[in-house]
Amino acid sequence: MLKADIDRIYRAQVAYKETVKHTSVKNRQSWLRILLSHITAAERSIEYALYTDFHKSSTETAVTELLAVRWELRNIIKSLPKWMRDKRLPRTMKMPNVRAYLHYEPKGNSLIITPWNYPFLLPLVHLAASVAAGNTVILKLSEHSPKTNEIIRKIVSEVFPEEHVAIVEGDSSSSTHLLKLKFDHIHFTGSQEVGKIVAKAAAEHLCEVTLELGGKSPAIVDRNVNLKRVVKNLIWAKFINAGQTCIASDYLLVHRHLRQEIETTFKTEIENAFGKNPLHSPDYARLINIAQFDRLDNVLQEAIVSGANVISGGQRDRHLKYIAPTVLSNVSKNSDLLQKEIFGPILPIVYYGHIQEAIDYINARPKPLALYIFSNDPLFGRHILRHTTAGSTCINDAMIQIMHPHLPFGGVNHSGTGKSLGHYGYKSFSHERAVAEAQIHPLSSIFWYPYTERTNTVLQWLNKLF
Repeated sequence: MLKADIDRIYRAQVAYKETVKHTSVKNRQSWLRILLSHITAAERSIEYALYTDFHKSSTETAVTELLAVRWELRNIIKSLPKWMRDKRLPRTMKMPNVRAYLHYEPKGNSLIITPWNYPFLLPLVHLAASVAAGNTVILKLSEHSPKTNEIIRKIVSEVFPEEHVAIVEGDSSSSTHLLKLKFDHIHFTGSQEVGKIVAKAAAEHLCEVTLELGGKSPAIVDRNVNLKRVVKNLIWAKFINAGQTCIASDYLLVHRHLRQEIETTFKTEIENAFGKNPLHSPDYARLINIAQFDRLDNVLQEAIVSGANVISGGQRDRHLKYIAPTVLSNVSKNSDLLQKEIFGPILPIVYYGHIQEAIDYINARPKPLALYIFSNDPLFGRHILRHTTAGSTCINDAMIQIMHPHLPFGGVNHSGTGKSLGHYGYKSFSHERAVAEAQIHPLSSIFWYPYTERTNTVLQWLNKLF
C-alpha cells in the first residue's frame, strides 16, 4: 500500500477515535455480531483461501481458525456488558470516606500487526478485542497469505467504515512506515527480532505495546505416562499447520528409559496419522513459501550431517514446499534446531535422566512462550511449575490453553509482553483508569497548611492505627 494511502487512513482514524470512544456496549456488540455473521456466510471462501495459501484441509481450518474465532467473538459479545462496567473496589478503613473503582476507557487509535501462520484467526481475534474496547484499528496483514487477506479485507470493509477499521497490506516497508506514526496501542505477533524493532518504535512515542513472540517451547515427558496417548497428542500439536505454530512444542525432553519405546511409537503413530507417505495425506498442510522451506531444509540437513538420527520423516520436496513430519534424536547441542525456534514440522528429542537435568536445560535458555508437561504424578508437574517460567503451561495436553475462555495468552520476557484473548485482550486495548471519589468530607483536608503539632499528632495516630 502507498504511504500516502496509509497516512490518509491514519489521519481519518485519529479524527474519528473520539467518536468511537463514546459508543455504547450495544453498538460494539452489534458490530461484533455482524462480523460473526459475515464470517459464517464466508466460511467456504475462507476454507478455500487457507487451502490455497497453506494446503490446509477444511477440517483443520475449521478447528484452528474458524472455531477459535467464533468462540472468541461469542465470548466477547456475551461478556462485554460486564467488562465495560466500572469495577467497584473494596472499602478500606484507611480511607473510609472514599469510593474507589476502576473505569475502563479505550486507549484510542490502535495498530495490530499480524503474522502469516494463522492468517485468519490472529487478525480477527485481536481486531475483535480492540473494537470491543472502543478503539479505531489499523490491521496490518502479512503479505505471505494473499488469498486469506482478500477474504478478510472483504469482510472487514462490509462491517466497518475505513475511519473505524482499515486493512493495510504490503511488505515490511508498509509496517516500517506505520511504526513511524503515533498510536495509542500497538499489538504485534511475530518473531523476537521484529518484536525488538516494534518495541523500539513504540518507545519513540511512549506507546503501549503488546508483543506476542515465540521461542523454544519445550515438552517434558515423565517416565510414568501412557506413551501412546502422549505421542499422539504431541503429533497433533506439533504437526498441525505443518508445525508453523508459535506455541507448538519446539523440542522434547524425554526420560531416557523411554528412548526405544517412544521412538518406535512415533514411527507408528505418524504413519497412523498421515499414512506411509504424508505427502499424499489430505490432512497435512504445507509450508507458507519457498523461503521458509529453504530455511528449514538447511537446518535439517546440517543436523543430519552432524550426526542426528532420523526417527521418522525427513523427506522433502522444495517445489511443493513440503517437509514430512520429522522426528530426530542425537541432535548436536549447537545445532540451530536446538538453538533457534524451529517453526516447522521438525521435532528434536533430548533425553534426560533426572528431573533436574530437564529443568536446567530449560532454564539455560530464554523463557519460552509455552511449556508442556506430561506425567501421571501431580508432584512432578508442580515441581516443574515451581522451578521453571513460561508464558503458559499445559499439563497432559497441548495447545488447548490458548482456547480456554478464562485464561490469558502471552509470553514472558523473550517470548513476549502483555496478555491477549478474552477479558485479557479487552483489557490490553483498554486503559484501566483508577478513580477515587471522596464522599462527605475530603481526606486531604486534615493535612491542610500550616503544618502544626496537631498535624504531627494525626500522623502518629494514623501510623499506630494502620
